[in-house]
Amino acid sequence: MTYNDAMQRATRVTTKYEHYGPLYDLVLATLPEAPTVLEIGIANGGSLQTWREVLGPDARIIGVDLNERAIAMRDEGFEVYILDTGDPASWEVLRRDLAGTVDLLVDDGGHTNRQQVEAVVHGIDLVRDGGWIVIEDLHASFMREFGNPSPFSAVRYLNELASDLHRAHPRSSVPPKHPNLARSIEYLVSSTSWTALRVGHWNAASRDEFTAGTDATLMDYDHRWDSSSTTRKIGALLPGPVKARARDVALRLTQAVEMRSLFRADARSSAKDRSGPPTAR
Repeated sequence: MTYNDAMQRATRVTTKYEHYGPLYDLVLATLPEAPTVLEIGIANGGSLQTWREVLGPDARIIGVDLNERAIAMRDEGFEVYILDTGDPASWEVLRRDLAGTVDLLVDDGGHTNRQQVEAVVHGIDLVRDGGWIVIEDLHASFMREFGNPSPFSAVRYLNELASDLHRAHPRSSVPPKHPNLARSIEYLVSSTSWTALRVGHWNAASRDEFTAGTDATLMDYDHRWDSSSTTRKIGALLPGPVKARARDVALRLTQAVEMRSLFRADARSSAKDRSGPPTAR
């Protein structure tokens, strides 16, 4: 059963963006039998019912909400916490009860920058290795009613975290800004207004280079030089000790010029515009 199919079986009203369904299907395929799901934001309870439909009676479904009326969902077999996830003390309660036991944490609460970012910062302690943190409705980072756009929006934070995964690479010259998170997340899956973080502690050995084959006659290891760049020819004339430093400086200068306009570039057409039949040649 797909997520969207399960959602249609819920009796309580619930609303999601339709494209979330196939994204959740990707996550669901990785979950163990009888998983533990923690959703922040119960609303009318339809989302909790959806998780029950798609995961079955043995799944542990937990909801968190500020609205005390959400306690009524306990009568339907769900666990309910009345907490404010914008308050660090609430995360202490969840950490005490659920640390390392959650397979899927979904943040669909108040959508403020603080709530969405804290779902990552504190939620990581609740989720087991191999589990997921999903942040929904990230378009809030571009809505004025949430005080955005802002240099401290949830999307800016997630973008910075995505960069940290690259900074954490052994060959990176720059350390990650959030080293504990960077080494606790395997990868991210993102689409419009939805981002999922796969939780898992980094295995440094798995980031080592893997080489196969024996014939390297065509290899040019100095891949940082574009064949059209005159700086390559100049670099070849420099003595060894000077060459590496000069090369790095030259790259920074040339890329500052060459990439300024390219960095703002867009594709000439959208995927929809390119979806017609190929032109015969």
